[in-house]
Amino acid sequence: MTSCVDTLSDQRRKQFRTYAYASTWLGCFSDVMLENSAIIILYLAMLGASNTLIMLSTGMVGMVSMFLLIPASGIVDKIGSRRVVAISSYIASFSYLLMAAAPWMGKEMAQYMVLLGCFAFGISQPLCTAAWYPIIGYILQPSERGEFFGFLRFSYYILTGSVFCLLGVFMGEKPPIWFLQIIIGTTGILALGRNFFIARIVLPKHERATYNLKKALGISVRNGLLVGFSVYICFLSLAFAAIAPLTLLYLKNGLHYGDNIIQIISSAGIGGCICGFFFYGRIVRRLGIRNLQIAIHFAYILIPLGLFFCGGNSPYLAAVIGFLLFAGNFSLACFGCAFSQESFALARPGNITMDNAFSQTYQMIGTACGRTAASLLLGNGVLAVTWKYWIFSFSNFQTIFLLCSAGALFCLIMIFCIPSVAPAREDHYCP
Repeated sequence: MTSCVDTLSDQRRKQFRTYAYASTWLGCFSDVMLENSAIIILYLAMLGASNTLIMLSTGMVGMVSMFLLIPASGIVDKIGSRRVVAISSYIASFSYLLMAAAPWMGKEMAQYMVLLGCFAFGISQPLCTAAWYPIIGYILQPSERGEFFGFLRFSYYILTGSVFCLLGVFMGEKPPIWFLQIIIGTTGILALGRNFFIARIVLPKHERATYNLKKALGISVRNGLLVGFSVYICFLSLAFAAIAPLTLLYLKNGLHYGDNIIQIISSAGIGGCICGFFFYGRIVRRLGIRNLQIAIHFAYILIPLGLFFCGGNSPYLAAVIGFLLFAGNFSLACFGCAFSQESFALARPGNITMDNAFSQTYQMIGTACGRTAASLLLGNGVLAVTWKYWIFSFSNFQTIFLLCSAGALFCLIMIFCIPSVAPAREDHYCP
């Protein structure tokens, strides 16, 4: 499809870029709500869900993605990008409408319907990702991609961050459940906008390519640098992925802040993503990719450690947690950009799609396992609800923050798996 980009006029490509922007601006609310906003967490808490179930809901997308990312490229090859985007949009819309309707299905079933909705949305994500990049390859010249993706990420986080912050201001300390139902249901309707605008991009007729999935996966597995880097990413994601949702859950059920305060603090976290994406280019030019990745790793150690000490009744506690959440999401955004940059650098020519899917699968494994582990630790009585050391008292939430910090510290032993840290290799294998 990318070879057809030269057949489009500048005006036509500009029109299609506008459609691509619009599709993302409408579809991004469903993505950000589940990953960065407190809306679903607050909604589940209102429905009486346990801490375990709430944390489990935040890991659903990662759980499904780690199984579907690689097969999704084969699905796109078989039925075409346009049809996959349509299917993905319908599934995403259905998932949010199901979550919005959950309270009408009975008190006992409501929370599980929300969990099912999170699972369904997880199916839509890898399908959309696999179909999105071939479409973008058709409408963009290589020289236009950097500016397009930079503005796209920055704009949709500005949009969602502003909207979610305003919702936090207007929802009040104890919003009625119908208010959150309207927000979630509206998000489900907006998810259809992704397909509405993508359908207006004129694509060439789909021709099924001879894509050998098994062969492509074999090439990725034999790429030693890619495998080592993917394992590092997996373990580092395992250590840090639970931090953002766990912080919001800690504010709700550990420190008992009002729902409006929690939503505003979650918007501060989205602000961290905005700044991370915006400043990444400047930071990487000044520090270099190697120094930036080392700095991100140390941030992954220090930010959970800072949250571990966030307890008590300090009047500035919410501001401190908000700052740490901002810093965490800033680091996460830089981490995502650096991860993409290194993944493309490691991908073999002719196998870029599979190599990127391979590394992203490892990232999703770490994300899903990290959030699931936090869920189980909160719900199975493994950790003491409160414990004391000297004159200080700590909760089970703070204990998990400490474990996350220790996990990121442990991952330092794999720092040399980052290609930019140890670029020169002298591999030897003599069985």
